[in-house]
Order: sequence, then structure tokens, then C-alpha cells
Amino acid sequence: FFFADVRPRAWNGWAEVVDRDLRAPRFIGDMPHAWISSDYIRSTLDLLVHERDRDHALVLAAGVPTDWLAGEGVGVTGVRTAYGPLTYNLRQTGDGWLLTLDGQVTPPGGFVIQWPAGETPPARVRIDGRTAEWSGSELAIPAGARRVEMR
Repeated sequence: FFFADVRPRAWNGWAEVVDRDLRAPRFIGDMPHAWISSDYIRSTLDLLVHERDRDHALVLAAGVPTDWLAGEGVGVTGVRTAYGPLTYNLRQTGDGWLLTLDGQVTPPGGFVIQWPAGETPPARVRIDGRTAEWSGSELAIPAGARRVEMR
């Protein structure tokens, strides 16, 4: 959606002001427009991890489609959070999904996985060998957890 409004297209950047009429003579702001680029980068990082204000949990892989989890999956290495650097990997396994955490970050609200909208979360979950349950499409993972198996 956003890439459709890159102006001028060859610049691969977003203008401050965009008009649907490509030929409309109007001010487009300063170029390249750095705050738009930073918002894009921040949105991409938030896709992988962001802090939820209400409980200070770190939400992992929110909005990541399950088909991205094939092969090596998705994850981060040493991403700065308010609670220290975070490293995790979430990937599809033969019969489910596996989340591994490095155990170094301990946010007050723990971690959260929000299963993609419209998809049914895995029926069986084990966090560090202990059975866990989904709350709707959300899985609460305690701080300090290292391995989450979802089948």
C-alpha cells in the first residue's frame, strides 16, 4: 500500500506531501523526508518486537504471517529494548512452531505472541516443558522463558 505512493518513483522515498494526481503542481516538502523513513524503519522493527504499554510485555512477531515462519523463520539478534538486548527466533517445525529466546531479557510483563487474525492458534503449547494455554489468540510467556513449543 505505502510503496504505491513513492514520489518521485525513481527516488525510492516518500515525500512529505503526496497527491493522487501525479501531475498536480504542488509543494512536496523536503526530500528525502527523513522522518517518514524513520517511521518505516520503526514500523518494521515493531513488526518484530514492541513493548505493550499496559503491562510492559514485549510483543513478539505481531502481524507476521505464518508463512514467513517456514525455513529459518523470523527473529532478531540483540535488538535494544528497555530491558536489555533481545534475541529470539520463531520458526515452523515439522509439526508446529518453535520460539526460542536467549533468556537475557526479563520484561516485567513477560512476552506475548499474538496469533495472526483469522488463523486458529496451535492447540498444544509447552513453555520450557510446562503446559500453557492461549487466551483467545494471545499467548502469555513468562519472563525468563527459553523455549516455547506450539503444536
